Amino acid sequence: MGVHDLWSIVDSVRESVPLYSLSGKTLAVDLSLWVCEAQHVRAMMGKVSKPHLRNLFFRVTSLTLMGVKLVFVMEGEAPKLKAETMNKRTEARYGGFKKTSEAKSSSNTSRGRFKAVLKECAEMLDYLGVPWVTAAGEAEAMCACLDSWGLVDGCITNDGDAFLYGAQTVYRNFNMNSKDPQVDCYQASRVQTELNLSREDMVGLAILLGCDYIPKGVPGVGKEQALKLIQTLKGQTLLQRFIQWKEDNAGVSAEVAKKVPHCRVCLHPGSLKAHERHGCILCESKHFCQPQDFDYQCPCEWHQNEQTRQAFSFEANIRKKTLASQQFPFTEIIDEFLICKDKPVSHFKRRQPNMLLMQKFANDKMEWPKHYTSEKVLVLMTYTELINRKCGREFYSQVKPLRILKSRVRNAIACFEVIWSTPEHYVFPAEGQHEVRTVEEEALFRVAFPELVECYLRDKALAEETKPKSKTTPDNLLLVEKYASRQIRRLFFLN
Repeated sequence: MGVHDLWSIVDSVRESVPLYSLSGKTLAVDLSLWVCEAQHVRAMMGKVSKPHLRNLFFRVTSLTLMGVKLVFVMEGEAPKLKAETMNKRTEARYGGFKKTSEAKSSSNTSRGRFKAVLKECAEMLDYLGVPWVTAAGEAEAMCACLDSWGLVDGCITNDGDAFLYGAQTVYRNFNMNSKDPQVDCYQASRVQTELNLSREDMVGLAILLGCDYIPKGVPGVGKEQALKLIQTLKGQTLLQRFIQWKEDNAGVSAEVAKKVPHCRVCLHPGSLKAHERHGCILCESKHFCQPQDFDYQCPCEWHQNEQTRQAFSFEANIRKKTLASQQFPFTEIIDEFLICKDKPVSHFKRRQPNMLLMQKFANDKMEWPKHYTSEKVLVLMTYTELINRKCGREFYSQVKPLRILKSRVRNAIACFEVIWSTPEHYVFPAEGQHEVRTVEEEALFRVAFPELVECYLRDKALAEETKPKSKTTPDNLLLVEKYASRQIRRLFFLN
């Protein structure tokens, strides 16, 4: 669920960036997000076995081939504060419970069924060589911690809670089907500078508007009221104000001054009749008074204090509703967002894809034929080989390029069609096939295998030189020109 209305609040700082701009970045992924999204894709419902696995496989493949390094984060034990929200989600996913069962599970946050799904995903990630870690609590919390520690370059999540946990960069709403794939990017620095919303203010918004730990928020307080309150708290955050509301009772009982009658013509203190008889001091008139513009502001003491009184009355109204909440002063909720439970990870171990294990897994879980899995895993194996060569890593080569077949262009990017050695356990779709081919980006392949590229270019140049030249001679060209001239004159006279 996240924080109610948070995405609409920060929408003005949303930036749509090309998906390819993420190349070279390491991103933490809230795995539960992708699993939940796959379960609601209508095109796969009832047609695809294990849609969460299929969705995960192709997203990992697409982003990996774009040069994005992914680190997946699994859900840990959910906070007890989240029990109410989780029970509602479980009921929505798996149907209602009997009263006896409902009473027993009213505070259950074990995520038993969902963890079984995540375990399947983790198994597949292992076979693909993609690293994953398990959070102490919420996955988006660890994603945010990894980001704030500088261990990753951002988070992929739809849960706005990530900002409250300390995330600096959040990516959401991937569009991977168009010719120009895009993704929405949100920067915490822009939220702070352009919207004047600090991390503590967003935690306060979560409390007032509602989140997983206080689903209904503070009744009677909406988005506009909460944002207006933040604007009036010059130099203070919402959390600091909550503390002040608890400790400073004297500051909330100011007397409301009675309004002095004002003339409807000059808008100054005094009645219209009194001004007609004796004049107006502020107008400096002895009889009658000077009419003022509609937007004129009276300089009297009452009007000078009116704005302060209105702000006080506005805050007092929200304060009263907030203090009435059973969870005030919200210490557990605030600590959940601001105190990190996770420990820093020293490094993320990336491994090479395992063709044999992935074939068996895909066949058992998704009913993929072995030749289909072989084809899909091959591109990850060749890409891994190229990256390892580029970075100078010493890995056992699962596949080696034999030669470049030809140059190609894919998605406006110069590429090579490459013939590789057949990797171990690779299964061809039909008997008699023996060549393994892929299309690789030319720039990457040049860096990884410069000698092979040089050999290909040399052979190509040699082939151009030995290519038979045109047999057309100057004499032949003269005959062709004369024939064409006669044909033109003939057509001219016929017309």
